[in-house]
Amino acid sequence: MNHTTTVIAALAAVMVAGCSSSTGSTAAHDATGSPATSTSTSATAAPAAHGVEAPIETVPWSQVGPGWILATWSPVSGGSPGEPPAPGEPLRGAATTTLYLVDPAGGRYAITTFPPPGDRAGPQLVDWSGDGSQALFYAQYAEPPSAILVDLHTGAQTTLTVHGNPRFTRPDGRALMLGTRGYTSHPGSLVSVDLAGNQHLTYPVGSDFGGYISTPDGTQLVLGTPSGLALMGNDGTGGKVLPMQGQTDCSPLRWWDGNRSTTVLATCDGSDGRGTRLWLVPISGATPTALTAPNNGRNGPDLGDADAWQLPAGTFVQALGACGVVYLAKLNADGTTSPVSVPDVQSDSVVVVGVHRDDLHLQAKAGCGSGQALLAYDTRDATSTVLLGPPVNGGGVIDAVAYPGQE
Repeated sequence: MNHTTTVIAALAAVMVAGCSSSTGSTAAHDATGSPATSTSTSATAAPAAHGVEAPIETVPWSQVGPGWILATWSPVSGGSPGEPPAPGEPLRGAATTTLYLVDPAGGRYAITTFPPPGDRAGPQLVDWSGDGSQALFYAQYAEPPSAILVDLHTGAQTTLTVHGNPRFTRPDGRALMLGTRGYTSHPGSLVSVDLAGNQHLTYPVGSDFGGYISTPDGTQLVLGTPSGLALMGNDGTGGKVLPMQGQTDCSPLRWWDGNRSTTVLATCDGSDGRGTRLWLVPISGATPTALTAPNNGRNGPDLGDADAWQLPAGTFVQALGACGVVYLAKLNADGTTSPVSVPDVQSDSVVVVGVHRDDLHLQAKAGCGSGQALLAYDTRDATSTVLLGPPVNGGGVIDAVAYPGQE
């Protein structure tokens, strides 16, 4: 998933009661990808070894789960905006993009390809369905904007027009949620549609909607509000309000305790002008706890904290630096952070893709530019392994999404 200084976290997907997976509407049509046609594979086959590229027909689907990653790859090396390609590489707008399924050891399976994007940004990989069968892309700059569904077993692509940032519903991904954040000049919205684009429900989120996450079972939403968080049923019925005293513009990021789903990691802006911070918010209504110190964005290198993950080796933070830099940091006892130096990363930015056991899956990027490599960083030993991109197969990793529930 791409991150910039304005990105806090990707919208999580939610399950909507009664949503259909029908594809009979004329709102959807087959795209011209390059899908494979066979889905046969051995259930006992071992995943591809590190650096090995295997065909889609050999994906050991019975083993696909935590630790696996979807990633898009281009033969063009990652670089800063306007930087020319390396000698022998195509222009970025003339290069095809490949969607890979990457196993925990760093083997890869080519699922499908996308045509050269030309002078526009290509579709962005944004989500992976909870049942593991589909990838979701958002072609924000297409005319009209569209979502692209990719069948991971065959590589087949299906495109539908959307209005809003799409994510799969929880728990299985049988529908989409289309969300837009609320601003003074642009009211927010949240709508559910089936996989053919047919609208089911418009949620009463209010004009100042601050994003959402879903409970893992899809029965409830947690919404961001100007003064805290609020619960809502997946049928749009209002629920408990979770006020955050002295905080404004709150947004839920993800579940701090995974599938137990009792505590939300959220970001809020202090009404006292001291800046933003991360909070742990129990959905029981108990008193929230501040995780990070207030950050007013004036004292670097950490100019803002976008997300956090608790591992046995400590609490790691996605920190925002200057000029579009995003980096990995570790939480100190006083709520401040210290930068983490990740081996095998030569770039300015490091984006957390997900967590698997003691590993953080990371994407190395060129400042505020494009992606370079996908790595597994062992937080116990402070060692890393490149899974995709240079020096494994060159080029650059554009986007990456962890297996559902491992974000």
